[in-house]
Amino acid sequence: MLSLRRKNKTKGKNMKFTKLSLVAALAVSSAFAGGDIAPVEPAAAPVVETTSPWTVSGDAKLYYTTTDSDTLDLFSKDSANGQAAISADIAYAINSNWKVNMGLTGLATLGLDDSVVSGVWQFAGAGSDIVEPFSSVGDALWIDTFNVTGTAFDGKATFVLGRQMLDTPLAFSETWSIAPNTFDAAVALVKPVENVTLVAGYIYDGNGNGSRISTFDNNEGGFTHDDGYMPGLADNGAWTVAAIATIQDVTVQAWYYDVMDIADAVWAQADANIAGFTVGAQYAWIGPKDNLEGAEDSSAYAVKAGYKMDALNLWAAYSSVDEDGVVAIANTATMVGTQPAGVTAGWGTGAAQSKLYTEAWWNYGRVGQAGSDSFAVAADYTLDAYNFGAQYTSITNDVDASYEVDELTLLAGTKVMGLDVQLAYIYADYAETDNNTVQAYFTYNF
Repeated sequence: MLSLRRKNKTKGKNMKFTKLSLVAALAVSSAFAGGDIAPVEPAAAPVVETTSPWTVSGDAKLYYTTTDSDTLDLFSKDSANGQAAISADIAYAINSNWKVNMGLTGLATLGLDDSVVSGVWQFAGAGSDIVEPFSSVGDALWIDTFNVTGTAFDGKATFVLGRQMLDTPLAFSETWSIAPNTFDAAVALVKPVENVTLVAGYIYDGNGNGSRISTFDNNEGGFTHDDGYMPGLADNGAWTVAAIATIQDVTVQAWYYDVMDIADAVWAQADANIAGFTVGAQYAWIGPKDNLEGAEDSSAYAVKAGYKMDALNLWAAYSSVDEDGVVAIANTATMVGTQPAGVTAGWGTGAAQSKLYTEAWWNYGRVGQAGSDSFAVAADYTLDAYNFGAQYTSITNDVDASYEVDELTLLAGTKVMGLDVQLAYIYADYAETDNNTVQAYFTYNF
């Protein structure tokens, strides 16, 4: 469903309180009857605790990844990317129902590119954002969220107006990188009855394609670019409406999208959690129109089953995408592509994540492609302050073998001296080659 707050930049929004003591000056007069009556002790001053209208939170990150290849070794400079980011979220409460939110994110290499890495996680405004968007170094600072949020009708309606994170099946903020993409949008959520939420949203612009983030220049995909939602084709953004209902242990959601001038789309999903067992089913359809008129529809389905017991969580999933579609079953806001001459099969097949259950942990952008059949199995276990995880994903494709991969990811995480630390090892076996990747994520929340 839609996320009502500013992100993947996933950070806590802990309220910070300021205690103010209200000290009243009490005049005490002593009345003496014969001089033997003690003065009355003054009453204790009342302490009034108030909440500051301002809240500030954020995080600082340092990410590192290195991958071997036929010509490069792990941990060598030329095989590694690294970057630092700092984000701050500032909110001002206008009253008990409405507040203004602003988020800033800055990226820097901290000089790592001089000796440790040769590229970055996120394009930061230097070099060519089209040819080599992730090999450019440099610094960037931008406003990634700026919105007004509020409630009305006794909390039954919630509104978010402005630049924000989104979490919907076919337009969402991806959190795999050091800085998530965000959107200029207007969103309303209404609860007409208990356990039912209706959603309506207009998404005008985004910074998730082309240069991947928004800087203050005119890069494709930035907030200042005319074609920021989908590169080259969608000038007018997208509308979406949805209904989400929870009945006992079953949650059902249905979404409709009008990506203007591009396609109509539908996403339906049901998930149940009964006595520790989880089951789910997904169906997606994208029907090209206007600028893609004449292109074949895309459709996909996925199923999932799992079991959670105390600290252990297990699940397995399968998905299948039809072979004739043009637009991938993936994040319509982050597809990288150019306007085809006429209609070219495979448009919009850039590295966009998918909300299908089987999405790979690292080699995203493949399970939603036309002709992909995918299987995934995963386990997660928490032991005291430590968390361990593993996911295996296998993708075959009858249309384009370049999308095929077998990926195994092993994860370990804990907290060290106030830092959230996660280590990842990823083995990927592609159609013609394989490689090993080692990653380290360090995050400090404030």
